[in-house]
Amino acid sequence: MAKTHAIDLDHLDQYIGGDLALRDEILTIFDEQASMWVSRLDASEDDEVWRNAAHALKGAARGVGAWQIGDLCEAAEDLVAGAPEKVAKRRAILAKISDLVGEAVSEARRLRDCA
Repeated sequence: MAKTHAIDLDHLDQYIGGDLALRDEILTIFDEQASMWVSRLDASEDDEVWRNAAHALKGAARGVGAWQIGDLCEAAEDLVAGAPEKVAKRRAILAKISDLVGEAVSEARRLRDCA
């Protein structure tokens, strides 16, 4: 397997061992989880809700090798408490995360549909 633009299939293959049905199941779960968690990221939300959503999305992304999403979510987890201009920074990082999640979800769906 190879690396796609948004999902590292070599990483994913470590878990599936060439089982395309399992790959499709994992990609379906990622699709559902990523869509759900990104919708829960609200720049004006309280710190605990923001951090929990960013953390959960980070785990879902890294599970399939969506490294850019995982890295942005890790940075987003720190935009709490006394972080200067945290709401503005949250909005900016959320825009990037949303774009990348859209790309990764589209890639996951394309991979599933081509199998």
